[in-house]
Amino acid sequence: MFDLVDITPNDPLELAEQCMALASAVIHIDQLPVKESLQFILHEKMVALFNALYLLEK
Repeated sequence: MFDLVDITPNDPLELAEQCMALASAVIHIDQLPVKESLQFILHEKMVALFNALYLLEK
């Protein structure tokens, strides 16, 4: 079967690009359920980005 979830670790630049794309989609989408789902995903990506940046400092 297809592997629908990519669990490979992302580098901070890739995570930042994903956050920017999600933020842009949230701004431009009018359907509330879709907007809320994208905001949830954006939050998860931002947490991953901050964690990746924190690990770079160590």
